[in-house]
Amino acid sequence: MIYFFTIFAYLLLLGVIGVWKSRQIKTEEDFALAGRSLSPWIMVCTMLAVWIGTGSIVGNAEKTYETGMAALLLPWGTFIGMILLSLIARRARDIKASSVPEIIGGRFGQTARSLAVISLIIAYMVIVSYQFNAGGAVIEVITGDKEPVALKVGDSLTWDQIKKGRVRFTADEGFKGTASISFTPIKLTWEPVEALTYSIEVVASENIAETKAKVAKIDNSVAIREGNYARIRLDPGAEIAPAYKVKSLPAGGLLQLREPIVTAATATIIAAVFIVIYTTLAGLLSLAYMDIVTGIVITVSLLIAFPLYWLKAGGWDGMTASFAAMGDRPEHMQFWGVYSWTQIINYCLPVFLLVLGDANQYQRIFASRSAKGAKSAVTAMIFVALAIELLIISCAWIAASMTPDPEEGKYILIFAAKNYLPLPLGCLFMVTVVAIIISTADSFLLVPATTFIKDVYLNFINPKASEKKIIFLSRVLVVVFGVIAWIVSRLFAESTGFFEKALYAFTIYGASITPSLVAALIWPGATKAGSITSILAGVIVAIVWSEANFIQESLPAAISDLDAVLPAILLSVLLLIVVSLLTQNKTTPAQTEENREQ
Repeated sequence: MIYFFTIFAYLLLLGVIGVWKSRQIKTEEDFALAGRSLSPWIMVCTMLAVWIGTGSIVGNAEKTYETGMAALLLPWGTFIGMILLSLIARRARDIKASSVPEIIGGRFGQTARSLAVISLIIAYMVIVSYQFNAGGAVIEVITGDKEPVALKVGDSLTWDQIKKGRVRFTADEGFKGTASISFTPIKLTWEPVEALTYSIEVVASENIAETKAKVAKIDNSVAIREGNYARIRLDPGAEIAPAYKVKSLPAGGLLQLREPIVTAATATIIAAVFIVIYTTLAGLLSLAYMDIVTGIVITVSLLIAFPLYWLKAGGWDGMTASFAAMGDRPEHMQFWGVYSWTQIINYCLPVFLLVLGDANQYQRIFASRSAKGAKSAVTAMIFVALAIELLIISCAWIAASMTPDPEEGKYILIFAAKNYLPLPLGCLFMVTVVAIIISTADSFLLVPATTFIKDVYLNFINPKASEKKIIFLSRVLVVVFGVIAWIVSRLFAESTGFFEKALYAFTIYGASITPSLVAALIWPGATKAGSITSILAGVIVAIVWSEANFIQESLPAAISDLDAVLPAILLSVLLLIVVSLLTQNKTTPAQTEENREQ
């Protein structure tokens, strides 16, 4: 429980900082932009903390567990995006704006501004939702499991317990062969029902790769090395009842029910409540100063953890042997050839588009003391962000070689910090993960609230609202959007991994907002009509391509393998350019000036 109490103490400290800083909030600019007072050093720390969020510490780590060293390719979208962002940072800071939609609206008018607000809120609610999930994952892992319960014939289990891998079979030492476990559905009718059987092939280490390949095509079947364990997960299509009874057990092992002390659903609520409360206290002002510590601690902890993981795993030879022994991960020691070019595009392009247009990064640029300071901070971030992301992936890759259970691999760095690092460093790393999740969630929750106030409420409803009322409504909106994000987190919780959630949100935002934002900053020829069609095309294609399966099914395989990002950004940019060129002559200087004033 020491991890729990360490994190609790850290959260208590954050609460004190939040209350202290909340007393300094006098204006809407203080709440949203920290009074435009951030130095380049503080900017680097807060930009790092908000960027290296759940998408990196959990999402990229999760993908690393699945694919190995090839995941070192993932940060290059961030690297290139930061380079381009550094070239326009000074120009963005020179604009007297406090939100990304305000920049777009100042150039392209109210319709484009409103569409940008809608796209931003949709994308950011998805991003905040998986921050809640990640916070819940930390709580679930650190609180641990209940005492395992040995199962016997006749014991009842819920479908959720089976589906989530709570039932675990551990093979006896020396046992080799087929272990079959049968479950009888409990139905409220007299109709006869067939038992569902789960087969576990227990083999010697040298045969594991061949056996895993053999059973991979068989439903409800898995292979493990002798002395190891397997989680029981019946094929989802087999569900015919909400509850089951154990019908038969094998002689060569032990079947146990292992459940967490705090369930993922409860843990997610706890994380969401804290994040929402903290964000309402002092906005960006409290986040920025918290991020100074977070930025330093994550860098130091990763630099220390990397060699410790490397030594514990046995270096290159030890990792190679461990991955080979797992049987299904021979490519985990390969850098090139694991990802196809289609996958590289699918993985790197959404991140590139987000970093180039991320409202969080621009919010910190707006909060800089000067345009020169903003450019210096973003330039430093090019190398700092790349180094930290590569360290995260490297640590996850090494830890994966020591973690054969995919259930533990879902949160590989959280699991590794608790199980492979010395206690003091493990506590420090766990606190850092929590700090990153909170910083990222708070930032992505703060931006929609302040954007709605600035671009909707003050623009259309009450332009003369007092500062006191604006701050109050901003805090109310943080709570409202927090509830929405929690609802989204429940929709996503069981169906999608952290990596896929991140790409989905990044695609919606990057394809709809980034082209118009960049055009507003660097292309005088872009027009209102071009921006509107670009935003609409980006968000519609991103959502429809991802959700309407019939589209991919009707396309050739080479195209259907693409995620939504490439078709969405291509159509968005194409329409921005073509429509702008076609409508340039219809935009008079007076209209252009009117758009700027808006």
